[in-house]
Amino acid sequence: MKISVVIPSKNGLHHLKECLPTVIDAASKSINPIDITVVDDCSNDDTPKEFSALFPNVRYLRTSLDANGVCIARNIGVQSTQCDWICFLDNDVFLEPEFFDKASKYLRDDVFAVTCCGYAAYPKVAGTKEQNDGVKLFSWQRGYPRFTGNIKNENLDSTQEYECFGAQGAYFFMNRKWFDELDGYDPILSPYLLEETDLVYRGMKRGGKIIYAYDTAPRHKCGGTIQSTTNPYTKYLSKRNRIIFVWKNIHDNKLLLSNIFWTILRPCPKAIYECFKLLPEILKKRCIERKRMKITDIELLKKSKQLLKEFN
Repeated sequence: MKISVVIPSKNGLHHLKECLPTVIDAASKSINPIDITVVDDCSNDDTPKEFSALFPNVRYLRTSLDANGVCIARNIGVQSTQCDWICFLDNDVFLEPEFFDKASKYLRDDVFAVTCCGYAAYPKVAGTKEQNDGVKLFSWQRGYPRFTGNIKNENLDSTQEYECFGAQGAYFFMNRKWFDELDGYDPILSPYLLEETDLVYRGMKRGGKIIYAYDTAPRHKCGGTIQSTTNPYTKYLSKRNRIIFVWKNIHDNKLLLSNIFWTILRPCPKAIYECFKLLPEILKKRCIERKRMKITDIELLKKSKQLLKEFN
C-alpha cells in the first residue's frame, strides 16, 4: 500500500521548517512506501528560494497565479503522484514517529476516509495534552450544517471502531479511488474554508464510510495557517462557502427552507451576491450530486444523532 502525503503551503516556510521534519521522520519509519509533496500556493516569502535546499527529498510544486487556493493546490499535489491512499496535512502539523503505522490499519478498501484523533500543538496549560479532534458529528443549526461536534477519546472505547460524519482538514486520509471518483476538491470554494467538509460530505452521501483513527496523535498549531475568523475576509469566506455548500449539497426541502430563512435573517450581502453570480455552476454541481446520492441528508443527521445519544 502506497501513501502520498500532500501539504499545501502559502507563505508558510516558518511552519514547514518547524513541522515538516516530523512528517519526513514519520514517513521514514513507516512500513509502507510514502512520498511527500509540498504544493506552494503562490508564496511570496522565501519558500521558492529555500525549500529545495532545506528539503531535497520532498517533491516541491508551485501553483500558477491564475490557478491558486488550497483546493487547487491539493488537487495538483494528488495529480502529481500515484498512490492507494492520500494523507492530507496542513503545513503547521507535527506528526508522531509512529503516525503512519498507527493509521495504516484503518486504511481498508471498504473505507472512504480516515479522520484522526488530533491535539493542540501548544496546550493552554503547560504539560497537558489538549485533544481538539475526536469522532466528528454532523448537526443542523440555524439553517446551516455543523461539523464541529466531537466525541473525544476519554468517552470512547479504544477497542471499538467508530464511524465519523466529518473530517478535520488539517490531518486526514482519503482513499485515492474515492478522491478520483469525486473529482477531488471543488475549486468553487477557493481560496479556502469548508473544502474538506464539502469533499467528505459528498463521499458520505454517495455511500462512503469515514472511520476514526483513535490512536493517532498529530498536533496542530491551530490558527497557524488560516487567520482567525475575526479577520473580515475569513468571515466573508465562511459565510459565502457555507451558502455554496448548502445550495450544492443539501437536497432536503425542509433543510433548504431553514437555510433560506436564516440567510435572510442574518444576511451577508457580499456573500449572497457572489453566490448568485456562481449559481449556474452551483446548480450544475448540485444536479450531479443529487444523481449520485445514495444516502440522504436526513439519514446522515439521524445516524450522527444516534451515535451522540449512545454517549449521553
